[in-house]
Amino acid sequence: MADLLPAIACFALLIGTSGTQDAGPDLSEEEPNFVGPIKNITVALGREAVLTCSVTALGRYKVGWLKAEDQTILSMHNRVVTHNARISVANENGRTWRLQIRQLKESDRGCYMCQINTNVMKKQVGCIDVQVPPDIIDNETSPDVTVHEGGNASLVCSARGRPPPRITWRREDNKAISLRTTSKEMKVDQHKGRTLSLMRVDRSQMGAYLCIATNDVPPAVSKRITLNVNFSPAVKVPNHVLGSPSGSNVTILCLVEAFPNTINYWLLNRTQMLLNGAKHLVEEVRHNYRVTLKLTVKTFMERDAGIYSCVATNSLGKAEGSVRLYEIKIPSTTTTTTTTTTTTTEAPTTMIDTTTVTTVLPIQTTDPYDFQDQDDLNVVDTSSVKSGRNSRRRQQFTFANSSGNTQHQLVVGLLSILVLLRTFR
Repeated sequence: MADLLPAIACFALLIGTSGTQDAGPDLSEEEPNFVGPIKNITVALGREAVLTCSVTALGRYKVGWLKAEDQTILSMHNRVVTHNARISVANENGRTWRLQIRQLKESDRGCYMCQINTNVMKKQVGCIDVQVPPDIIDNETSPDVTVHEGGNASLVCSARGRPPPRITWRREDNKAISLRTTSKEMKVDQHKGRTLSLMRVDRSQMGAYLCIATNDVPPAVSKRITLNVNFSPAVKVPNHVLGSPSGSNVTILCLVEAFPNTINYWLLNRTQMLLNGAKHLVEEVRHNYRVTLKLTVKTFMERDAGIYSCVATNSLGKAEGSVRLYEIKIPSTTTTTTTTTTTTTEAPTTMIDTTTVTTVLPIQTTDPYDFQDQDDLNVVDTSSVKSGRNSRRRQQFTFANSSGNTQHQLVVGLLSILVLLRTFR
């Protein structure tokens, strides 16, 4: 109370009292009083705060508002004294007096006093609590973190606000968070707490993590922290052996996992580097730490057969995978025509013996090598390759014609011998 005396005295001097200064108190006059206490309020930052002071029988007395903390006079009756343009006062019929503070700031937090300038000063106090939405403290929050596979990582997030914010962690891709201890592992959708501790990190945990701060005062805020896991390249080949007929396009695949990102290239027979051109098409499809390497051999020929190697290298190591590409021999058809001419004293006869010989070579679709994975197979486009059809039917038909021709030749031969015997007689 002692520290409020200067303010009270100042308030009394400024607003004065009605009537003569030397007149004694009018004992018959009813002194004003407060109807009830001022309600404390809680308001979000930037909103408007209103404190209400209700008075009865005010009469010739006046009402003023002060800030209790530093005893600053804000208003005297209907007149605003402070130079703060955000503050205003209003009253209803001299009974209800309101102190209004617009665009509330944190500095407005505190208690405010409503006074009546009676001979013995009467006062009430009401307080304003200013709620502040969360704000992440950058210098106390982890930047992006990089760790070697198998190591430990800790992500830290700090935030300020009123009331104090709650911190929640989740993955940006909505995958589960893997929390490991020395004896067990569990997966959770989210983790609460200032620190997210990850033990024995593997590549599947790589990605962006979101630190989300909330305290029921909108808006919530978040920060994105990326966890990078370094590991040497690993190459997986879906099919180690691939056969193709001539004239088709062949696509060979390699699957690479590595971080940092790798430098990738293709070799033929481990010596010749293959680049984009008329014969080869080299493609890469990257997703996070995974890369799919594609090599397309255009219009495959026998001379293109060999060992194709995909090579991936980064600062931590090098890896490669190989595919043996060979030619598939398809069925072929050969037609042989034989012409026989026989001369006799009768009309000459010409006979044509047509025999179709079909040579069938075995078609190899697999090779005696183990496959690592059958999920994705290397591709052979055989749309331009044709094979013989109905060769057996043609062969049977031709052999039947050949038997008939032989009988005809025997008859003609006998007739020729009879003609010669008659001539010698």
